[in-house]
Amino acid sequence: MKILQINHNTKKLIRIFAAVVLVVSLFNISSASAVDLGGKASLINNLSYSDSKLDGELAAELELEWYLPYDFPLDIQNRMVITAEGSNLETWFKKLYLRQKIGPLTAKIGRQPVSWSYGALINPVDYSLGAENLDEESRAKFVDGVELYYPINWGTGITFLSTDIEGEKNHKWSLRGRTTYAGYDLTANYIRTPNSGSGGNLDRYGLTAKGDLGPIGIYGAYGFWENRTINYDIYQIGADYSYHFLRGSQLYLQGEYILIDGAEADKGFDFFDVIQNQNQPETGEQNAASDKMEFINTNISYEIDEFSSIGLMTVTYLGDGSTLFIPVYNYLFSSNLELEIRVTAAADNNKVLGGDAETLEFKLSRTF
Repeated sequence: MKILQINHNTKKLIRIFAAVVLVVSLFNISSASAVDLGGKASLINNLSYSDSKLDGELAAELELEWYLPYDFPLDIQNRMVITAEGSNLETWFKKLYLRQKIGPLTAKIGRQPVSWSYGALINPVDYSLGAENLDEESRAKFVDGVELYYPINWGTGITFLSTDIEGEKNHKWSLRGRTTYAGYDLTANYIRTPNSGSGGNLDRYGLTAKGDLGPIGIYGAYGFWENRTINYDIYQIGADYSYHFLRGSQLYLQGEYILIDGAEADKGFDFFDVIQNQNQPETGEQNAASDKMEFINTNISYEIDEFSSIGLMTVTYLGDGSTLFIPVYNYLFSSNLELEIRVTAAADNNKVLGGDAETLEFKLSRTF
């Protein structure tokens, strides 16, 4: 077993994190009235155990957002991220876009977050697959492009979105409509993703519905993915329920079922990245016993008090019973300092949801 040691880079990252927290704290105290600056400083330690070896990575992350005066002539949204990992230092933006009214339209131009969340643990009809899944967001959520929104009436509107794709001359684009009916939130979307590989352009269609049925929240989605090598129908239905205890704590329960019709349960299948499946044989011949994949996802969380919570998320593939377990613990200290502990472990490494490693993540963050 490899024993983790606090090397020079680790000490350097800890010093950077401590310095950032100190400087930001002093800055807020001394000149908060003069400059509107906010953000979050985080120290993230990822441990991975595989093949009887323990490896670790430590990273420091700083998010900064400048709030412009209300009378500033332009509506510029920004959120910069500085990440230090080992000897590597990277700067990128979660948000850097201009928001402008153009007649009846609202336009966003630049780097912007795009996620069509409707409460599901796994979203099969999002603009970017894997943008927000299992209570985590990925960089796929942040895209460079233009969004145009046309409001029809309260709760109803149409959105057009076009974004860049690395390595492609054409742009990914989508058209999405949203409305409400009988207390339900309804959406419909079409997404065209250009691809120069053998599969060709990927067309995705999606429908979602969300609302309440008495004390239970219900939601569902239908997705259709198609190109020259894949043809998937995706069905999802889910429900959630929360119960508030008199002493102030809260229990939250959620479960959902997903059926992917047309996907083969081979080792090359990755639910979060459909592009991998564009290399399937173009004959379309599939084994009738393995052309469907079914998943059950659950989330049980208990908010102990206003400072702490504990939860467990699971993803189970019904074809072989393999399960991914993700326990999470959060604790909020004073001064906006939060600790999150997240574990990811698979029940069987030799099955569809099996992984080569178990991971443990410690994240200490201070919001300012």
